[in-house]
Amino acid sequence: MNAAAIDRARAAWGESIPAWIETLAREADRTSQSKVAQALGYSASAVSQVLAGKYKGDLRAVEQAVLGAFAGLVVECPILGEISRARCITEQRQPLRATQPGRPALWRACRGIGRPRCPHSRIEEENDAS
Repeated sequence: MNAAAIDRARAAWGESIPAWIETLAREADRTSQSKVAQALGYSASAVSQVLAGKYKGDLRAVEQAVLGAFAGLVVECPILGEISRARCITEQRQPLRATQPGRPALWRACRGIGRPRCPHSRIEEENDAS
């Protein structure tokens, strides 16, 4: 039998385990690691790495996604209005799709193209609008 996610996280993070990691682990134990990963827009292996304290990606982005998906953190999107922080992170990752209504405006807002950059954007500044 696999160890509970909360036990694995506590073993990896020790006494300094962040509250959001505990939230992530408890949700993985309540549902499954795959379901949590899907809700966050990450892979199950990424969630496993986060819980094990070995994730090499943007840990702050994962934290924001966890808080948005499981702790009710919301942000005010300049295009969509009030959305969960998890959705905000997911929307930022989406490519430009000119054929999808609203997508170009959202894509530009996340990147600060033709308007002030959204304060919630985690996208590195781009030199071109392509």
